[in-house]
Amino acid sequence: MKHIIFIYGTLMPGLRLEAEMQGARFMGPAQVPGRLVDLGSYPGLLPGEGQVTGEVYEVDDAQLARLDEVEGVVPGDRAESHYWREEVTVLSGPLQGQQVQTYVFNRPTEGCTPIAHGDYRRYIREVGRES
Repeated sequence: MKHIIFIYGTLMPGLRLEAEMQGARFMGPAQVPGRLVDLGSYPGLLPGEGQVTGEVYEVDDAQLARLDEVEGVVPGDRAESHYWREEVTVLSGPLQGQQVQTYVFNRPTEGCTPIAHGDYRRYIREVGRES
């Protein structure tokens, strides 16, 4: 089975975990509702006001299971999961209006720096961080 997934952080091309996306089919740039926070060496998407910039890919069951593992999803146990996969509506890009899945951060974020513009690539350039 094929799954459409929105990525916004270290899984994107040129960033630390890009190899995890090898074999996925790029479907285009996109924005989804939510806000980003800086969690140290990676970002977290949270529900809420704003827009998060990223990319949409098509993955198969095996790759989705690997991504769930990378993102710390514990199948069937949201309370134990680092991230949780949820559906969001694409706000812009070739898939505008469609429902896709993304990883929402599932831990407390007190003390984390907001990424107001919602673009992780831009943010790491602004703060001079490699990822």
